[in-house]
Amino acid sequence: MKHLYKYAILIITALLTHQHIEAQQAGISALRFTTTTHDYGDIAEDGGSVACSFEAVNTAEHSIEVTKISTTCGCTSAIYESRSVAPGEIFRFEVRYDPMNRPGRIDKDIIVHTSDTERLTTLHITGYVQPRERSIEEIYPFDMGGGLRLMSTFHAFGFVEQGKSTESVIECVNNSDKEISITILPKLSSGALTVDYPRQMAPHTTADIRLCYTIAPNSDIYGTLTDILSIGINGIEAQYAVSTQVVATDNFDLIDDISAPRADISKNIIKFGDVKVSNGVCYASTVVTNGGATPLIIRRAEASSEAVRCEVMAGTTLAPEESIEIVVALDVRSIERRDEPFAARIRIITNDPIRPMQTLRIGAIVTE
Repeated sequence: MKHLYKYAILIITALLTHQHIEAQQAGISALRFTTTTHDYGDIAEDGGSVACSFEAVNTAEHSIEVTKISTTCGCTSAIYESRSVAPGEIFRFEVRYDPMNRPGRIDKDIIVHTSDTERLTTLHITGYVQPRERSIEEIYPFDMGGGLRLMSTFHAFGFVEQGKSTESVIECVNNSDKEISITILPKLSSGALTVDYPRQMAPHTTADIRLCYTIAPNSDIYGTLTDILSIGINGIEAQYAVSTQVVATDNFDLIDDISAPRADISKNIIKFGDVKVSNGVCYASTVVTNGGATPLIIRRAEASSEAVRCEVMAGTTLAPEESIEIVVALDVRSIERRDEPFAARIRIITNDPIRPMQTLRIGAIVTE
Protein backbone atom coordinates (compact mmCIF):
# COMPACT_ATOMS: atom_id res chain seq x y z
CA MET A 1 0.00 0.00 0.00
CA LYS A 2 2.87 2.32 0.90
CA HIS A 3 4.47 1.54 -2.45
CA LEU A 4 1.27 2.53 -4.27
CA TYR A 5 1.11 5.82 -2.31
CA LYS A 6 4.74 6.64 -3.14
CA TYR A 7 4.12 5.70 -6.77
CA ALA A 8 1.12 8.06 -6.94
CA ILE A 9 3.16 10.90 -5.43
CA LEU A 10 5.90 10.33 -8.00
CA ILE A 11 3.37 10.40 -10.85
CA ILE A 12 1.80 13.64 -9.57
CA THR A 13 5.23 15.24 -9.11
CA ALA A 14 6.28 14.18 -12.61
CA LEU A 15 3.10 15.60 -14.09
CA LEU A 16 3.55 18.91 -12.28
CA THR A 17 7.19 19.08 -13.37
CA HIS A 18 6.23 18.26 -16.95
CA GLN A 19 3.56 20.98 -16.90
CA HIS A 20 6.08 23.47 -15.49
CA ILE A 21 8.63 22.64 -18.23
CA GLU A 22 5.94 22.98 -20.89
CA ALA A 23 4.89 26.33 -19.41
CA GLN A 24 8.47 27.62 -19.42
CA GLN A 25 8.95 26.53 -23.01
CA ALA A 26 5.69 28.21 -24.09
CA GLY A 27 6.44 31.35 -22.10
CA ILE A 28 3.20 31.03 -20.14
CA SER A 29 2.68 31.17 -16.39
CA ALA A 30 3.11 28.02 -14.31
CA LEU A 31 0.03 29.12 -12.40
CA ARG A 32 -2.36 26.78 -14.21
CA PHE A 33 -6.12 27.40 -14.10
CA THR A 34 -8.47 24.43 -13.97
CA THR A 35 -10.72 26.28 -16.48
CA THR A 36 -10.25 29.51 -18.39
CA THR A 37 -13.92 30.14 -19.23
CA HIS A 38 -17.09 30.50 -17.22
CA ASP A 39 -20.55 30.64 -18.78
CA TYR A 40 -23.14 32.45 -16.66
CA GLY A 41 -25.90 31.19 -18.93
CA ASP A 42 -29.06 33.32 -19.10
CA ILE A 43 -29.30 36.00 -16.40
CA ALA A 44 -31.83 38.78 -15.79
CA GLU A 45 -30.76 42.33 -16.49
CA ASP A 46 -32.44 43.56 -13.29
CA GLY A 47 -31.49 40.51 -11.21
CA GLY A 48 -28.38 42.04 -9.68
CA SER A 49 -24.71 41.13 -10.03
CA VAL A 50 -23.67 37.54 -10.61
CA ALA A 51 -20.43 35.94 -9.46
CA CYS A 52 -18.19 33.03 -10.35
CA SER A 53 -14.77 31.88 -9.21
CA PHE A 54 -11.61 30.79 -10.99
CA GLU A 55 -9.12 28.39 -9.46
CA ALA A 56 -5.45 27.77 -10.30
CA VAL A 57 -2.58 25.68 -8.91
CA ASN A 58 1.08 26.64 -8.84
CA THR A 59 2.83 23.89 -10.85
CA ALA A 60 6.28 25.45 -10.41
CA GLU A 61 8.91 24.55 -7.82
CA HIS A 62 9.02 28.16 -6.57
CA SER A 63 6.46 30.70 -5.40
CA ILE A 64 4.57 32.76 -7.95
CA GLU A 65 3.17 36.17 -7.13
CA VAL A 66 -0.19 37.25 -8.51
CA THR A 67 0.57 40.94 -9.06
CA LYS A 68 -2.62 42.15 -10.71
CA ILE A 69 -5.95 41.00 -12.14
CA SER A 70 -7.59 43.43 -14.56
CA THR A 71 -10.85 43.42 -16.49
CA THR A 72 -11.75 44.88 -19.87
CA CYS A 73 -14.99 46.56 -18.80
CA GLY A 74 -16.32 48.52 -15.83
CA CYS A 75 -19.22 46.07 -15.62
CA THR A 76 -16.79 43.31 -14.59
CA SER A 77 -14.76 43.29 -11.38
CA ALA A 78 -12.21 40.86 -9.99
CA ILE A 79 -12.16 40.28 -6.21
CA TYR A 80 -8.69 39.07 -5.32
CA GLU A 81 -5.67 39.46 -3.06
CA SER A 82 -2.25 40.17 -4.56
CA ARG A 83 -0.06 37.54 -2.93
CA SER A 84 2.53 34.83 -3.41
CA VAL A 85 1.29 31.35 -4.24
CA ALA A 86 3.53 28.54 -2.91
CA PRO A 87 4.40 25.48 -5.03
CA GLY A 88 1.39 23.17 -5.21
CA GLU A 89 -0.85 25.76 -3.54
CA ILE A 90 -4.27 26.61 -4.96
CA PHE A 91 -5.18 30.24 -5.76
CA ARG A 92 -8.82 31.31 -6.03
CA PHE A 93 -10.49 34.60 -6.87
CA GLU A 94 -13.98 35.84 -7.69
CA VAL A 95 -15.34 37.61 -10.77
CA ARG A 96 -18.53 39.65 -10.56
CA TYR A 97 -20.58 40.90 -13.49
CA ASP A 98 -23.21 43.66 -13.29
CA PRO A 99 -25.83 43.15 -16.04
CA MET A 100 -27.88 46.32 -15.42
CA ASN A 101 -28.32 48.33 -18.65
CA ARG A 102 -26.28 45.72 -20.54
CA PRO A 103 -28.79 43.47 -22.30
CA GLY A 104 -27.54 40.90 -24.77
CA ARG A 105 -24.45 38.72 -25.02
CA ILE A 106 -21.74 38.67 -22.35
CA ASP A 107 -18.24 38.36 -23.78
CA LYS A 108 -15.57 39.73 -21.42
CA ASP A 109 -11.91 39.02 -20.65
CA ILE A 110 -10.11 38.90 -17.30
CA ILE A 111 -6.34 39.39 -17.44
CA VAL A 112 -4.11 37.77 -14.79
CA HIS A 113 -0.61 39.22 -14.26
CA THR A 114 1.97 36.95 -12.57
CA SER A 115 5.61 37.31 -11.57
CA ASP A 116 6.95 34.29 -13.44
CA THR A 117 6.31 35.53 -16.99
CA GLU A 118 5.56 38.69 -18.94
CA ARG A 119 2.95 36.79 -20.92
CA LEU A 120 -0.51 37.39 -19.48
CA THR A 121 -3.10 34.73 -18.72
CA THR A 122 -6.51 35.52 -20.21
CA LEU A 123 -9.71 34.17 -18.69
CA HIS A 124 -13.14 34.55 -20.20
CA ILE A 125 -16.74 35.00 -19.04
CA THR A 126 -19.72 34.48 -21.32
CA GLY A 127 -23.50 34.38 -21.05
CA TYR A 128 -26.61 36.23 -22.09
CA VAL A 129 -28.45 39.04 -20.30
CA GLN A 130 -32.21 38.82 -20.72
CA PRO A 131 -33.42 42.42 -21.21
CA ARG A 132 -35.76 43.98 -18.69
CA GLU A 133 -38.83 45.97 -19.62
CA ARG A 134 -37.87 49.61 -20.13
CA SER A 135 -39.90 52.65 -19.24
CA ILE A 136 -41.06 55.22 -21.78
CA GLU A 137 -38.66 57.71 -20.19
CA GLU A 138 -35.72 55.36 -20.77
CA ILE A 139 -36.62 54.56 -24.37
CA TYR A 140 -37.43 58.18 -25.23
CA PRO A 141 -35.20 60.22 -22.88
CA PHE A 142 -35.81 63.67 -24.42
CA ASP A 143 -38.93 65.37 -23.07
CA MET A 144 -39.90 67.95 -25.68
CA GLY A 145 -42.95 69.13 -23.72
CA GLY A 146 -46.68 68.62 -24.24
CA GLY A 147 -46.29 64.84 -24.00
CA LEU A 148 -43.89 64.47 -26.95
CA ARG A 149 -40.71 62.51 -26.20
CA LEU A 150 -37.86 61.76 -28.63
CA MET A 151 -35.36 58.93 -28.71
CA SER A 152 -32.60 61.39 -29.66
CA THR A 153 -32.05 65.02 -30.62
CA PHE A 154 -28.89 64.56 -32.70
CA HIS A 155 -28.13 62.34 -35.66
CA ALA A 156 -24.91 62.05 -37.65
CA PHE A 157 -25.47 60.49 -41.07
CA GLY A 158 -21.86 59.85 -42.04
CA PHE A 159 -21.26 60.41 -45.77
CA VAL A 160 -23.58 61.19 -48.67
CA GLU A 161 -22.25 61.10 -52.23
CA GLN A 162 -23.21 63.44 -55.04
CA GLY A 163 -26.33 62.31 -56.84
CA LYS A 164 -27.39 60.15 -53.90
CA SER A 165 -29.54 60.29 -50.78
CA THR A 166 -29.20 58.97 -47.26
CA GLU A 167 -32.11 58.50 -44.86
CA SER A 168 -32.68 57.88 -41.18
CA VAL A 169 -35.39 58.26 -38.54
CA ILE A 170 -35.77 59.66 -35.06
CA GLU A 171 -38.43 57.75 -33.14
CA CYS A 172 -40.91 59.66 -30.99
CA VAL A 173 -43.91 58.99 -28.74
CA ASN A 174 -46.92 60.96 -27.53
CA ASN A 175 -46.87 60.03 -23.87
CA SER A 176 -49.87 62.18 -22.99
CA ASP A 177 -53.59 61.39 -22.79
CA LYS A 178 -54.45 63.92 -25.49
CA GLU A 179 -53.83 64.28 -29.21
CA ILE A 180 -51.01 66.68 -30.01
CA SER A 181 -50.12 68.68 -33.11
CA ILE A 182 -46.52 68.92 -34.29
CA THR A 183 -44.64 71.42 -36.44
CA ILE A 184 -41.00 71.21 -37.48
CA LEU A 185 -39.29 74.31 -38.87
CA PRO A 186 -35.65 74.91 -39.80
CA LYS A 187 -33.56 77.13 -37.53
CA LEU A 188 -30.40 76.44 -39.54
CA SER A 189 -30.74 74.94 -43.02
CA SER A 190 -28.19 73.41 -45.35
CA GLY A 191 -30.77 73.22 -48.12
CA ALA A 192 -30.08 69.50 -48.56
CA LEU A 193 -32.31 68.10 -45.81
CA THR A 194 -35.98 67.16 -46.12
CA VAL A 195 -38.12 66.17 -43.14
CA ASP A 196 -41.27 64.07 -43.08
CA TYR A 197 -43.13 63.87 -39.79
CA PRO A 198 -46.64 63.30 -38.34
CA ARG A 199 -48.66 66.52 -38.04
CA GLN A 200 -50.94 64.92 -35.46
CA MET A 201 -50.26 62.17 -32.92
CA ALA A 202 -52.94 60.31 -31.01
CA PRO A 203 -52.44 59.65 -27.28
CA HIS A 204 -49.85 56.99 -26.37
CA THR A 205 -48.78 56.31 -29.96
CA THR A 206 -45.34 56.20 -31.57
CA ALA A 207 -44.15 57.63 -34.87
CA ASP A 208 -41.02 58.39 -36.89
CA ILE A 209 -39.50 61.71 -37.87
CA ARG A 210 -37.94 60.83 -41.23
CA LEU A 211 -34.81 62.69 -42.28
CA CYS A 212 -33.30 62.60 -45.77
CA TYR A 213 -30.19 64.30 -47.13
CA THR A 214 -29.93 64.57 -50.92
CA ILE A 215 -27.00 65.97 -52.91
CA ALA A 216 -27.63 66.84 -56.55
CA PRO A 217 -25.41 65.31 -59.26
CA ASN A 218 -22.40 67.45 -60.22
CA SER A 219 -22.96 69.63 -57.17
CA ASP A 220 -20.18 71.80 -55.76
CA ILE A 221 -21.30 71.05 -52.19
CA TYR A 222 -18.63 69.29 -50.13
CA GLY A 223 -17.87 68.86 -46.46
CA THR A 224 -20.00 68.99 -43.33
CA LEU A 225 -23.62 70.06 -43.66
CA THR A 226 -25.47 70.96 -40.48
CA ASP A 227 -29.18 71.45 -39.91
CA ILE A 228 -31.00 72.54 -36.77
CA LEU A 229 -34.74 71.93 -36.47
CA SER A 230 -37.19 73.64 -34.15
CA ILE A 231 -39.96 71.37 -32.84
CA GLY A 232 -43.35 72.84 -31.95
CA ILE A 233 -45.97 71.01 -29.88
CA ASN A 234 -49.44 72.53 -29.91
CA GLY A 235 -47.90 75.80 -31.05
CA ILE A 236 -45.28 75.91 -28.27
CA GLU A 237 -41.60 75.58 -29.16
CA ALA A 238 -39.90 72.62 -27.51
CA GLN A 239 -37.08 73.12 -25.05
CA TYR A 240 -34.74 71.08 -27.25
CA ALA A 241 -33.88 71.52 -30.93
CA VAL A 242 -32.97 68.62 -33.20
CA SER A 243 -29.65 68.83 -35.02
CA THR A 244 -28.27 66.67 -37.84
CA GLN A 245 -25.01 66.42 -39.74
CA VAL A 246 -23.77 64.77 -42.91
CA VAL A 247 -20.52 64.98 -44.90
CA ALA A 248 -20.97 65.53 -48.65
CA THR A 249 -18.43 63.81 -50.89
CA ASP A 250 -17.79 62.86 -54.50
CA ASN A 251 -19.75 60.08 -56.18
CA PHE A 252 -17.30 57.23 -55.82
CA ASP A 253 -19.19 54.99 -58.21
CA LEU A 254 -17.50 57.03 -60.92
CA ILE A 255 -13.99 56.26 -59.65
CA ASP A 256 -12.02 53.15 -60.61
CA ASP A 257 -10.86 51.45 -57.40
CA ILE A 258 -7.58 50.31 -58.94
CA SER A 259 -6.47 53.74 -60.14
CA ALA A 260 -8.19 55.79 -57.43
CA PRO A 261 -6.42 58.77 -55.83
CA ARG A 262 -5.10 58.34 -52.29
CA ALA A 263 -4.57 61.14 -49.78
CA ASP A 264 -1.51 60.38 -47.62
CA ILE A 265 -1.01 62.91 -44.81
CA SER A 266 2.41 63.07 -43.15
CA LYS A 267 0.99 63.85 -39.70
CA ASN A 268 -2.54 64.12 -38.37
CA ILE A 269 -1.66 65.65 -35.00
CA ILE A 270 -0.25 69.18 -34.85
CA LYS A 271 1.00 70.36 -31.46
CA PHE A 272 1.79 74.05 -31.12
CA GLY A 273 2.95 73.55 -27.53
CA ASP A 274 3.07 76.59 -25.24
CA VAL A 275 1.91 79.74 -27.03
CA LYS A 276 1.47 83.29 -25.75
CA VAL A 277 -1.28 85.72 -26.66
CA SER A 278 1.44 88.15 -27.67
CA ASN A 279 2.59 85.64 -30.32
CA GLY A 280 -0.44 86.57 -32.40
CA VAL A 281 -0.67 84.02 -35.20
CA CYS A 282 1.43 80.84 -35.07
CA TYR A 283 2.03 78.50 -37.97
CA ALA A 284 2.63 74.77 -38.46
CA SER A 285 2.28 72.47 -41.42
CA THR A 286 1.67 68.98 -42.68
CA VAL A 287 2.20 67.41 -46.09
CA VAL A 288 -0.42 65.78 -48.29
CA THR A 289 0.79 63.38 -50.98
CA ASN A 290 -1.24 61.72 -53.70
CA GLY A 291 -0.33 58.07 -53.35
CA GLY A 292 -2.82 56.99 -56.00
CA ALA A 293 -2.74 56.71 -59.77
CA THR A 294 -5.19 59.50 -60.72
CA PRO A 295 -5.45 63.18 -59.69
CA LEU A 296 -6.28 63.91 -56.06
CA ILE A 297 -8.58 66.88 -55.51
CA ILE A 298 -8.79 68.69 -52.18
CA ARG A 299 -12.47 69.60 -52.06
CA ARG A 300 -12.61 71.49 -48.80
CA ALA A 301 -10.82 72.18 -45.52
CA GLU A 302 -12.98 73.13 -42.54
CA ALA A 303 -12.05 74.04 -38.98
CA SER A 304 -13.98 73.45 -35.76
CA SER A 305 -12.75 76.73 -34.24
CA GLU A 306 -12.46 80.28 -35.51
CA ALA A 307 -8.99 80.37 -33.98
CA VAL A 308 -7.73 77.89 -36.56
CA ARG A 309 -7.61 78.04 -40.33
CA CYS A 310 -6.13 75.79 -43.00
CA GLU A 311 -4.44 77.68 -45.79
CA VAL A 312 -5.27 75.46 -48.75
CA MET A 313 -7.50 76.36 -51.67
CA ALA A 314 -10.57 74.26 -52.42
CA GLY A 315 -10.07 72.58 -55.78
CA THR A 316 -6.31 72.15 -55.34
CA THR A 317 -5.31 69.18 -57.51
CA LEU A 318 -2.34 66.88 -57.02
CA ALA A 319 -1.00 64.63 -59.76
CA PRO A 320 0.05 61.08 -58.80
CA GLU A 321 3.03 61.17 -56.38
CA GLU A 322 2.76 64.98 -56.12
CA SER A 323 2.85 66.58 -52.67
CA ILE A 324 1.72 69.86 -51.17
CA GLU A 325 2.51 71.50 -47.85
CA ILE A 326 -0.63 72.50 -45.99
CA VAL A 327 -0.12 75.37 -43.56
CA VAL A 328 -2.22 75.53 -40.40
CA ALA A 329 -2.55 78.94 -38.75
CA LEU A 330 -3.44 79.36 -35.07
CA ASP A 331 -4.61 82.82 -34.00
CA VAL A 332 -3.88 82.74 -30.28
CA ARG A 333 -5.80 85.98 -29.72
CA SER A 334 -9.02 84.29 -30.88
CA ILE A 335 -8.86 81.51 -28.29
CA GLU A 336 -11.62 82.24 -25.79
CA ARG A 337 -10.85 79.72 -23.04
CA ARG A 338 -7.25 80.31 -22.01
CA ASP A 339 -7.41 78.52 -18.66
CA GLU A 340 -7.41 75.06 -20.24
CA PRO A 341 -5.58 73.29 -23.09
CA PHE A 342 -6.84 74.35 -26.52
CA ALA A 343 -8.04 71.62 -28.86
CA ALA A 344 -9.55 71.88 -32.33
CA ARG A 345 -9.77 69.88 -35.53
CA ILE A 346 -9.52 70.49 -39.23
CA ARG A 347 -11.36 68.21 -41.63
CA ILE A 348 -9.86 67.77 -45.08
CA ILE A 349 -12.32 66.50 -47.70
CA THR A 350 -10.86 64.92 -50.86
CA ASN A 351 -11.90 62.62 -53.69
CA ASP A 352 -10.05 59.72 -52.04
CA PRO A 353 -12.77 57.00 -52.04
CA ILE A 354 -11.24 55.08 -49.13
CA ARG A 355 -10.70 58.07 -46.83
CA PRO A 356 -12.79 60.94 -48.20
CA MET A 357 -12.45 62.84 -44.92
CA GLN A 358 -9.31 63.01 -42.80
CA THR A 359 -8.96 64.92 -39.56
CA LEU A 360 -6.05 67.02 -38.32
CA ARG A 361 -6.08 67.38 -34.54
CA ILE A 362 -4.73 70.69 -33.27
CA GLY A 363 -3.45 71.29 -29.74
CA ALA A 364 -1.90 74.19 -27.81
CA ILE A 365 -1.47 75.53 -24.29
CA VAL A 366 -2.03 79.27 -23.94
CA THR A 367 0.15 81.22 -21.53
CA GLU A 368 0.00 84.93 -20.76
